[in-house]
Amino acid sequence: MPGHDIIVIGASAGGVEALSQLLSHLPSDIPAAIFVVLHVPSESPSILPKILNRAIAKRQQQSSLKALHPEDGEPIKYGRIYVAPPDRHLLLKRGSISLARGPKENGHRPAVDPLFRSAAQAYGQRVVGVVLSGTLDDGTAGLMAVKQRDGVAIVQDPEEAMYSGMPRSAIENVEVDRILPVVNIAASIAELARQPVATETTGVSDDMEMEADMAELELNAMQNPDRPGRPSPYGCPDCGGVLWELNEGKLVRFRCRTGHAYSTDSLLAAQSESLEDALWNALRALEEKAALTERLGNRARDRQQTYSAKRFGEQARTAHHQAALVRQLILRNGSNGSDTSTANGQVVGSQSSAATGGTPEAEMKHPAVEDSSSLPQKVVAICASAGGLNALSQVLSALPTEFPAAITVVQHVSPHYPSMMADILSRRTKMPVVEVRAGDNLRSGAVYIAPPDHHLLVNTDGSLSLTHSELVHFVRPSADLLFESVAASFKQQAIAVVLTGTGSDGAMGVRAIAEMGGTVIVQDYKSAEFGGMPEAAINTGVVDLVLPLNEIAPTLVKLVAVEVKG
Repeated sequence: MPGHDIIVIGASAGGVEALSQLLSHLPSDIPAAIFVVLHVPSESPSILPKILNRAIAKRQQQSSLKALHPEDGEPIKYGRIYVAPPDRHLLLKRGSISLARGPKENGHRPAVDPLFRSAAQAYGQRVVGVVLSGTLDDGTAGLMAVKQRDGVAIVQDPEEAMYSGMPRSAIENVEVDRILPVVNIAASIAELARQPVATETTGVSDDMEMEADMAELELNAMQNPDRPGRPSPYGCPDCGGVLWELNEGKLVRFRCRTGHAYSTDSLLAAQSESLEDALWNALRALEEKAALTERLGNRARDRQQTYSAKRFGEQARTAHHQAALVRQLILRNGSNGSDTSTANGQVVGSQSSAATGGTPEAEMKHPAVEDSSSLPQKVVAICASAGGLNALSQVLSALPTEFPAAITVVQHVSPHYPSMMADILSRRTKMPVVEVRAGDNLRSGAVYIAPPDHHLLVNTDGSLSLTHSELVHFVRPSADLLFESVAASFKQQAIAVVLTGTGSDGAMGVRAIAEMGGTVIVQDYKSAEFGGMPEAAINTGVVDLVLPLNEIAPTLVKLVAVEVKG
């Protein structure tokens, strides 16, 4: 009689560290197969199996556990950790794996819900569903499907998770069996894998079967007019079709006719992104109209066409006015409409203590940084993306308490939920770590983290500005903007550090650091969990040092202890 031998795990932001810790604590002889979905960009190759294998080997030198991206139709084996590849849903059949490019769920492919749902459909009581760190609420509907088929639901303790959105959503909507720290989750999975499971289980509902088939674009499911739920007044952010509302206990979900699925939080986030896109398009159109009508007005004046010149002038003024209103909407979006501010003498956008919540409670939770009458002599600006929490933890924990420089950090995080990064890093270093509020001042020996959805800028007087201006490299906060502001404000005293991450954010910024006489350090991309950002920085040709992660902190200590270059 088999045990709970089908382990399905879902994670998003902050999930790399949680997965590495959980899987490295599993016994190598565990009689189970493990399936993992981590939200990853569809356009980038994933090296998550390599990261997980490295974490397992570091803790268990002789472990037979192996992480890999499976092939479509591959048979399921014990002792394997099957990781969803980019842009494919990971689905389970009886005895085999299916990879499908079905409709996105909660804005993601791969998504957690389709994995959990297909596992519940195929294996019933044998399934253990695990939800780890992540924003929003992907995984909640899937975990409910696991429970409907009498499986076991385990959730990471939200107080421990870097992002508590996914764990809290699961706890609030599903009758979760266990809420545990990551290390205890590993022990619980090992125990459950060896417990025999009864063969009787609750049957598969028609709705669950239809939704599982939709993830594979199964024709009968897609064309079935008798779909679950009822039409809602909302449109699908992906395709514009009508969303059908599904109610399952306390959980409300939506799915369109083509299969795109959303939970309530994910739908709100998608609508917010659509609104911002619409505002930027409106701003572009208005500015183009203003420029064109001004040009036509000048041309009419040159030809002595007074009436036409006046008409074009009025149209240009109206377009400029409308563009200014739209620009203010964009700048205030997410900032509770606070006043604009300046960085390096120029208006940069709206600022607010609301970037960290904007409430008295947020004020109380903002840790104090010891005051000082003088500016830091040097400023270290660090950027990271995927895998960045591990890298940042290692660098900051190795720095001395009396580090004689201020440290600013941009980590690409979700814009939709508060980040726990400052809290987590403060537990791993003796230096004070704060999430920046507008108007904070740099102090030596302190670490300043950019808040979600706001660019962080450093001013010449050592004050910090936050702006909600346009996305740079599709991210906000942007490393490029931080690096450029540090370069302009501190010149030769600026040190830029590029750690693990995907994409190329930071590459333009390191050029600015180098041009102003500062120092550029990059993590060796071959040893980074994700090598995209380090490689892009190295390719600029302005990098001073390329170092393994464990050598970056000692190098920083040496650099801030010597006179600046030049």
